[in-house]
Amino acid sequence: MTPHDEKTRQPQAAVPPERLVPEEDRGAPDDVQDFLINVGPHHPGTHGVLRLVVHLDGEKVAGLDPRIGYMHRSLEKIVENRTYHQVIAFTDRTADYLAAMHNDWVYCLAAEKLLGITVPERAEYLRVITGEINRMTSHLLSLGALGLDSGATTYFLWCFAARERLVRLLEDICGARLTYVYMRLGGVIADAPPGWLERVDEVVHGVIAELPRHRALFHDNYIWHQRSRGISTLTPAEALRIGAQGPVLRAAGVKWDLRRDMPYSIYDRFEFDIPVGTTGDVYDRTEVRLQEIVESAKIIRQAVRDIPEGPILAKRVPRLPAPPPGEVYARLESPRGEIGCYLVSDGGIKPYRMKWRGASFHNVAMLPELAVGYTLSDLINIVGTLDPVMGDVDR
Repeated sequence: MTPHDEKTRQPQAAVPPERLVPEEDRGAPDDVQDFLINVGPHHPGTHGVLRLVVHLDGEKVAGLDPRIGYMHRSLEKIVENRTYHQVIAFTDRTADYLAAMHNDWVYCLAAEKLLGITVPERAEYLRVITGEINRMTSHLLSLGALGLDSGATTYFLWCFAARERLVRLLEDICGARLTYVYMRLGGVIADAPPGWLERVDEVVHGVIAELPRHRALFHDNYIWHQRSRGISTLTPAEALRIGAQGPVLRAAGVKWDLRRDMPYSIYDRFEFDIPVGTTGDVYDRTEVRLQEIVESAKIIRQAVRDIPEGPILAKRVPRLPAPPPGEVYARLESPRGEIGCYLVSDGGIKPYRMKWRGASFHNVAMLPELAVGYTLSDLINIVGTLDPVMGDVDR
């Protein structure tokens, strides 16, 4: 600013204090006024188009109202106008697109029950391998995004570098990097290319070998401990009361995993642990996901070792399936918790009705219970540890 500007600039008149606060809300000078703010739906900290109407008392969250519906996909209605084979192209795009393998898988489990289809052994092993690779990629993205929200940019880059190597494995077997359309009624669409199983074992081993470095940078970092320990705690009783599931439920100390407690596919053949936390806080939720990456690697290496030769698709799967009238429900353990598919057949070539149970929908519903009483900066980390995918919420 030049001296001339300094002389000619006119000072602005101060706004009278009585104009800042409505008269009916005016209190003593030292009173802190409560106010509402919108976090999202465009805010990157909400991990998608999630809008949080937050009632603040100073910096503390006094109330929270999640607003959804900004990403409505109409999945359940679209399915009523598609054949049973065509549905697979929609389940991995319109629901939890970060766990597309699991979405397709749970739909196939339901449709195969209706049709009475038995999946060949080799196809079951390929489903497990690709599903667990997808679980690892999802958890790495979740942890990396949480690091970015917390200011740990290097951790975010490390997680994505590891995730990239795993995504390339999925690209090699099915040609896609996010929405795979790999599962089919009765099996999978493609067998493992030459040398692929060996590369899976090598890449998974390399990713696991890097995790101690990830832990030293972020999980054992003093700053992260101060921001995560004791924040948004959850007891086992509270977790069950509010419908917690997946890593959030296990972080609260409840050892529940559908892969072990209600086994589907061939999960009863594998040895793996169920990581659990002690306090259910923000730190425990991140720790459970990190440990689940290790357990997924155990499952993958056992499946690669034991996979048999044979067909990858059941014989005599109709091109236009028309299952007998009936209803079924199938469920599985996705990276965000239980997802379920309820199918109704009226004997035609299209599902009469489908109802989708999305894990992210239930996770978002828990936010008012988990965020009230903590600060606005804590809220961003709390949302990150719930790991919602808004396509799975609005679907």
